[in-house]
Amino acid sequence: MKDFSAQFRSLVEGVLPENSRILTPRGDGGLMILATWRLPADPFRPAKRSRMIRIAITQEALEDYADGSDGVRVASDQRFVAWLCRQFAAFDPHHDAPLGVEPPPVTWPVGTKELNG
Repeated sequence: MKDFSAQFRSLVEGVLPENSRILTPRGDGGLMILATWRLPADPFRPAKRSRMIRIAITQEALEDYADGSDGVRVASDQRFVAWLCRQFAAFDPHHDAPLGVEPPPVTWPVGTKELNG
């Protein structure tokens, strides 16, 4: 199956704040996208980063995505971006974790329904 990590990374980059740190670590099944960005509101910690988002796209969803035609994948991309925008709008990236302690990440699972309809 083709590697779609760059495709989904670019879709995520279009939704998240500018200069977000986005990683796509290699894994056994599915696709994991990790994202965090600098929070502008804390004058005492100017380098404070948001809570990490883990976007977990299942292997099944990726296989269904790969099996679709180019037109179907474009529709899936649009569906994914709309879903991601809704998730992001409801997400509070702020946290009270002390300096040097990572707050627990938030996982957003993406299955076939969310990606492929």
